[in-house]
Amino acid sequence: MSNLFRTREGAVASADTKTQLTTVGSQTAPGPLLVPGDAKFLRAAIVAVVSSFEAADNYSFLIRLEGPGVKRGVFTFAAGSGGVPVATGGNAVMPSVRIPINIEVTPGQEVLVFAENTQGDMGTHEAAVTLEFGSEAGAEGISLGEITVEGEITAIDTLTRLTTQGSVTAPSRLTPPDAKMLKRLVYSLSHDGQADGEATFIVRLGGDAIRGGEQVLTLGAGSRVAVQTGSDAAPAVMAPQILDNLDLDINPNETLDISVEMAGVDVGTVGVVVTAVFQ
Repeated sequence: MSNLFRTREGAVASADTKTQLTTVGSQTAPGPLLVPGDAKFLRAAIVAVVSSFEAADNYSFLIRLEGPGVKRGVFTFAAGSGGVPVATGGNAVMPSVRIPINIEVTPGQEVLVFAENTQGDMGTHEAAVTLEFGSEAGAEGISLGEITVEGEITAIDTLTRLTTQGSVTAPSRLTPPDAKMLKRLVYSLSHDGQADGEATFIVRLGGDAIRGGEQVLTLGAGSRVAVQTGSDAAPAVMAPQILDNLDLDINPNETLDISVEMAGVDVGTVGVVVTAVFQ
């Protein structure tokens, strides 16, 4: 079969609050999002999120896919982040990003799409998610599960373990029982620009789950310099990023430690959300 697409969107008004996306623009009651009859896989999600930036803070966004249509129960992934040092101005445009999913689905059953803003409450957030269904998994290969965690870096050169997932305060960090490798990271980060500086951001993958010992990867960089009196600083936003084909050997049913650090000169509080996908 050719690919088929289904979309849901909506507003998220509070931090750490699981919010179902149920509308499609002018379609205020499109009905349940059912897996198409010939589909066997949810191949990808095309996502975009943005904030109204009504507070000087930072946020990270995640999407949850649930319901009887998802064979493994729940699939959660990073969807974007942003931050701003002032609440008096600024705008942002976020591109949509296609994120490989490749999980098995049940034809004719419903998939529930939830969005969640974690960390700072910056007013209203808007999220849109398109699900791509097909009869076969994509070229990226079948996913056997994920671990998604988020948190904030508040100091320079300080290891910060990510252990929460928004409204889920203690998510499982055990690798799937049938997985052999960590295939990719999906992540996003941003900062509130409360300090003048320039910094880089790294992630450490460790714990008993990683066979080759701790692995350290670069996630990005950020900076801030105070604007002149009377001006407003622009928001700092990041669409979800994908580090693919990492192919790290793992031990199944072991804890994966995901930690992040800020190096260089402090730029304020940094919000991070990271999804590790396994095959």
